[in-house]
Amino acid sequence: MNIRYSTAQHGVSYRAAAARGDETLRFCRPEARVQLEESRHGRFRLHPAYQKRSFELVGGLEVSETLFVPHTARVDPAVVYQSITLRNQAARRRAVRIYAYANLRGEAANDVVGRFDESLGALFAWNESVSDWVRVFGFSSPATAYMTTHDVSRAYDPVNVLPLTNDVSARGSIFGIVQVNLELAPGEEAELAVILAFSPAGEGAARETFAAARDFRRAFQETVEHYRAKLATSQLATPDPIITQGVQWAKANMLRVMGDYPVARAFTNEPGVSSNVVIRDLAWFVYGCDWLDQSASREMLRVAARMRYPTGKLAEFFNALDGRIEDYGLNINDDTPLFILAVGHHYQATGEADFLQETFPAVEAAARYILSQRDERGLVFCTAHGENVWGIASWRNVIPDYSINGAVTEINSLCYGALREAAQLARASGHDELGREFDQQAERLKAAINEHLLNPDNGIYYLNIDVDGNRHTDVTSDEVFPVMFKVAPEEVAFRIISRLNGSDFWTEAGLRTVSRQSPYYDPSKHVGLLGGVWPGVVFWYAFAAAKYHPEAMVRGLHDGYRAYLADPRKNNTVPGQFSEWFDGESLVNRGMRLSPWEPPRYLWAAIEGLAGVNIEGERLRIEPRLPPDWKWLVLRRLPYRGRTISFVAVREDGALHIYATDLLDSPHAVTACGEDVSERVGVWSDQASVAAFACDEELCLFIGNSAAQTLIVPFDLDDLIDGERVYKLRVYNSEYSGWVEGGENRGEDLRVLAVSIEPHGFFIVHFRQR
Repeated sequence: MNIRYSTAQHGVSYRAAAARGDETLRFCRPEARVQLEESRHGRFRLHPAYQKRSFELVGGLEVSETLFVPHTARVDPAVVYQSITLRNQAARRRAVRIYAYANLRGEAANDVVGRFDESLGALFAWNESVSDWVRVFGFSSPATAYMTTHDVSRAYDPVNVLPLTNDVSARGSIFGIVQVNLELAPGEEAELAVILAFSPAGEGAARETFAAARDFRRAFQETVEHYRAKLATSQLATPDPIITQGVQWAKANMLRVMGDYPVARAFTNEPGVSSNVVIRDLAWFVYGCDWLDQSASREMLRVAARMRYPTGKLAEFFNALDGRIEDYGLNINDDTPLFILAVGHHYQATGEADFLQETFPAVEAAARYILSQRDERGLVFCTAHGENVWGIASWRNVIPDYSINGAVTEINSLCYGALREAAQLARASGHDELGREFDQQAERLKAAINEHLLNPDNGIYYLNIDVDGNRHTDVTSDEVFPVMFKVAPEEVAFRIISRLNGSDFWTEAGLRTVSRQSPYYDPSKHVGLLGGVWPGVVFWYAFAAAKYHPEAMVRGLHDGYRAYLADPRKNNTVPGQFSEWFDGESLVNRGMRLSPWEPPRYLWAAIEGLAGVNIEGERLRIEPRLPPDWKWLVLRRLPYRGRTISFVAVREDGALHIYATDLLDSPHAVTACGEDVSERVGVWSDQASVAAFACDEELCLFIGNSAAQTLIVPFDLDDLIDGERVYKLRVYNSEYSGWVEGGENRGEDLRVLAVSIEPHGFFIVHFRQR
């Protein structure tokens, strides 16, 4: 779909005809018009809910085009909008024609027909072979002219903007064109929208969808509000603005890919291409989604619990249209343990006993299936002899002419974590004896892993011992798994994190999947699984590194997200969108521009790695992993077991101190400060992060600076300070590293203030009413 603007007055000259000396041709064609060209480059704004382009046309016309897909809690129709705001900045009246063009066939059969509906003033089109597939194309007001055609050049010819014929006789692979005419007085502004709607349920349903969509202002406001409300959940702010931005866009990306399918609410690993929902990706999605939309996590896990075989093994994927399941003939891979881990994560985050009772039978069956797949050494063993998806038990399962089978370190590490999780879930379900059994089996598996899969030559794990007994010593990014799931002893975990931090693995975009020096290294083939950079792996590494190298964790989160922002034209990325994988040398994205599985891993790594949110026990524990040069971190509105948690972690007097809405469990000093009232503070800075907590007659205000220079931050407390009261103040400035008594002050004098904050520093003001 594209939009053109033309003059309504100027005929096109025939300079070429005149040059030939052909006096029989007219000098101009009064019926043709010229396209209005842009007089200067425009601006592009990327927002979670929309994309907006603003530019100027010759003749003093200012234009804004806003592209958005409606997404609200109320309804999610199959509609796309391109709203247009046109303003006349010239000194004289302007007449403009706006044309909208759409490829009505899309990827359907070559048998599209159309007609114009006078009552709606819009084009209808459908496939003759599937007449219920109806598109409706028009403006928010009735079109003044229209046509269907095969003449595609009409959409981009700059000097022959011909009048529309109102002819809809074209058949096949056709384009639709609709037109509106506007006249604008000097200073006048007009607003309208191009709307393309679809329904698979026939003309009546398509008509209803389009008619309702004509209220484009309401659709836009509801969409913006939907994203605003969702993104207000789990707000993480740090001294690194790249990481802060990455967390917000991770949530926006997750919202974009979730859809309602006939089988379940879910997402596919190739949106718009495939209807297959991979259990592995679903499980990792839950790890992040539990901090964004817990109801969505619950729905996805419920359907995943049904997608298993009678043995208890989980499918590799299910089709979201018809529920068909597939396992590629593998007796075991990562889907089964990851399902258990995701159920455990969701239960720990929500504490929902009914959900646990509903899904625990599937958890128990999956755990028992894992135990049944051990060999004589006590290792979980994949018996597959094939290649590619039929012979790779790993997440890196689409490498041609390649196998990862037998006793795989990644799979055994996941199974150990799953058995530990199953033990906790058993106890929470009232099955203490079963819990002890799973704990014992988990410890046996861990011992077997460290006895048989740890390479004595380098102190790092084998990739696998294959079905023929060959030990594969490849050191790959998969080494993160025994660290993440606590299989590796401390010294081994430290060794792994340090090794993967080496220059042969690391790039400006993050971690390669294999070493640049490996004989198998290929940066651009095999979907990047033998040398490309997968951002999700970078985020796994960031989480694994948090305990041992906080600075490496920050590097992973920073570089992993920054790669999406760096030179989008060259790197085939969209700023703010988490793309799939990068070439290991050129760092050009060679996968999807919006990958469904990368954003939730970023959100999870940032919250549970960087912010240190630990939900393994029955009580929330906070262990922030701030690198040595960081002085603060803020996490607000974290959903946890039916309530929301907010806290600020600061380096205060040489030690980490946490100010929170609740008295949280932590190895650091914690002060409970009451309700989160941050939204009631007005802050006049885009580089300042604010948290405010109120309890009884006290207010604790925190402001952090994410800029690399001293920041002057004005702020308003009109809604929190009583001008008639007197307050006693205490102030902490990170630049001075100490508390200063501020004496007693009238509330009237405290309602509008400003503070100076050092680069990447913070300021705390504590107000107590006298």
